Amino acid sequence: MSGIEPRLTLVLPAFNEEASLPQALRRCAESLEHAGLTDHEIIVVNDGSTDRTGELAEAHAARDRRVRVIHHAVNRGQSAAFLHGFARARGRVIGWNGTDLPFDPGDVPRVLDLIDAGADVVVVERRDRSAYGVVRRLISWANVLTLKALFASPLNDHNFVQFFRREVLTALPVRSRGVSTVTAELIFRARRAGYRVAAMTADYHPRRAGSSTITPARVLHTLAETLRLRWILWREAIRPPGAGPRTAGGPTT
Repeated sequence: MSGIEPRLTLVLPAFNEEASLPQALRRCAESLEHAGLTDHEIIVVNDGSTDRTGELAEAHAARDRRVRVIHHAVNRGQSAAFLHGFARARGRVIGWNGTDLPFDPGDVPRVLDLIDAGADVVVVERRDRSAYGVVRRLISWANVLTLKALFASPLNDHNFVQFFRREVLTALPVRSRGVSTVTAELIFRARRAGYRVAAMTADYHPRRAGSSTITPARVLHTLAETLRLRWILWREAIRPPGAGPRTAGGPTT
């Protein structure tokens, strides 16, 4: 696919996901093809896996030229993985998903409809979090409320999945590195810069294989990174880009 600019790039960060990756790649391809989105690429970022994740990804890429693989020698974390995938993406629209596919790739056409209607960024909000255990549900909602309070955000989700026009990602810097702050930073910067940010709801699909990586240490790190991001954005006093806000139609926040 060298030199080709596909309609969509979907980035899948993967760390020790040999149990999930083959099925995820099959489901993504089948769902996108069923929707008529043959003009796509999938980038697997093998984030320092110690199992067969990288090997399985390469085997799939050998069978499907729309699949590309990036390897990290060591684990850098999910945020670094999808940012690396974003940087290497060729699609006009770029999004990401977990390798366990918490967001159904069959819903991607709904995202592209919003982009076609004028949105520059589409934030997918989980319809509910009933699949979570009580503790994780509390942590998740506490994170949402914290981001709303600190950044005056109207959104109900900042860490699920998001899709961006490529030019938005090219224009926006990223200063944070927290697993729950990088995507939030991109959303906040996009809104402040005058880009049109649309929200849509979708079902959350719980993990079928592997295990969650949320730990108390990660929760504390997320809180520290959130406070750091608030300080960064306050210091920068971001101004909209010269082009100004877009005025095309479509639901926005």
